Amino acid sequence: MKEIIVEFEKIGHNGVSIGRYNGKIVFVYGVLPGEKAKIKVIKEKKDLIKGEVLEVIEKSKFRINELENHYISCSPWQVFDYNYQIEIKKNLLKEIYFDFAQEKINLEDFSASNKIFGYRTKIEYSFLKEGNDYFFAFHKRENFKEKIKLNYGCILISDLANSLAFEVLEEINKKKLKDLKSLIIRKSQNYSDVHISLLTFDKNQNFNFMNEKLTGFAFIYSNKKSPSSNFDEILNERGEKYLREKILDLKVKYHYSSFFQNNIELFEKALNIMRENSSEFKKIVDLYAGVGVIGLSLKDFSKEIISVEIDPIATKYAKINAFLNNVSNFKAINLKSEKLPGEILENVDLLILDPPRAGLHKKLINLILEKKPKNIFYLSCNPITQARDFIFLKNMYKIKRIYGFDFYPNTPHIESLLILEQNEI
Repeated sequence: MKEIIVEFEKIGHNGVSIGRYNGKIVFVYGVLPGEKAKIKVIKEKKDLIKGEVLEVIEKSKFRINELENHYISCSPWQVFDYNYQIEIKKNLLKEIYFDFAQEKINLEDFSASNKIFGYRTKIEYSFLKEGNDYFFAFHKRENFKEKIKLNYGCILISDLANSLAFEVLEEINKKKLKDLKSLIIRKSQNYSDVHISLLTFDKNQNFNFMNEKLTGFAFIYSNKKSPSSNFDEILNERGEKYLREKILDLKVKYHYSSFFQNNIELFEKALNIMRENSSEFKKIVDLYAGVGVIGLSLKDFSKEIISVEIDPIATKYAKINAFLNNVSNFKAINLKSEKLPGEILENVDLLILDPPRAGLHKKLINLILEKKPKNIFYLSCNPITQARDFIFLKNMYKIKRIYGFDFYPNTPHIESLLILEQNEI
């Protein structure tokens, strides 16, 4: 094992700490700018080193003590003072736009989170087997083959969710289940709903779990060939298949397999900012719409709202949510956003974009440039791809406002909301 001593200079765009050693760039999580640390080399190439912190020799005044032994895997900024985290993220967002979009932005606001632990609505635990028993685990960051045992779950989700997960784990070990892939917990923030999905590689076993505090449970086959926790076949279900949430004045339901925002408090703040930047629209199109929340939150601003989502189950729940909230000017379509027919973007006053981390497909960008929606609200969990997408849009659109949010405290992730309007001709 090679060990080196490195002084760290700054935080990179992806949230990793950067230092230099013998002319090579060193990337390590869990070290603050200005710190000197002893590093174990994990990977070494011609011009870079990826490492793991062994000991901090000179500490930053902004360093605080971690609360978990596995923090590098789940929340590597857990050792950063929270106010310091916010300052770093503000500066990173500005740097990202300058470096990736050649744009010097005036950040309207950057919203911190009131809850910096227990804020997640979803968490996924892997499994580690020791002897005949399973334990919860996270994969080590930068090393998917190695795992860290979780003795108490993770503090990024609620105590209730963790305690129920450990009750399931106890039952798993009693029943001597085998070939387990992962356990996914989902917890409503504004209701008591908790759902657990247990994923297995083996179709030929069965398992059920009952608890009055658990609103739903599913035992699911997931193909071993995929590293992702795909829901390939439902082996057993009990209780509710959905969770409830209250967002602004909306009553919302979403299926346990569908995407949903993790930090409800800040998601509501982002929705309120969208409302503040809205006026009367004839037609809104909401792409990558999930269960339809963003479009539905603007129900009183438009005569027509079209929600487009690739996941058929989420599309079904978007229709349910429109019905639950008595929204009649809403239509949900199950479709890939890059396969959007051009006529849907005809005469659009507001286009809403909330894509996955990879950002917008080039086909969709070309369609936007062709159909020219008047206004765009682009919410992103990856400002780097958002800034890259803006490069293609900037000849036609200008930034009216841009906002940052700390949806994921104690992690490097930044959420950003870009408000665009057409350039004056």
